[in-house]
Amino acid sequence: MSLFDLTLYEKQVRGCLFGSSNPRLDIRRMLELYQAGRLKLDELITREYTLDEVNQGYADMHSGLNLRGLIRF
Repeated sequence: MSLFDLTLYEKQVRGCLFGSSNPRLDIRRMLELYQAGRLKLDELITREYTLDEVNQGYADMHSGLNLRGLIRF
């Protein structure tokens, strides 16, 4: 965006850190949503690995076989 557009249309550039979340409130809320089944986190995991399989997890990630792996230990 040009400086001209910023000025003419009264636009603002605004930053945020970690999505401007409030951990004291948001973590509890996310946990409640997850426990109620309204926040689907399990579906985001493409594969689970044991700690002994961590190297395979990295290999799968680099080859594109695994988008979001979880290491259980």
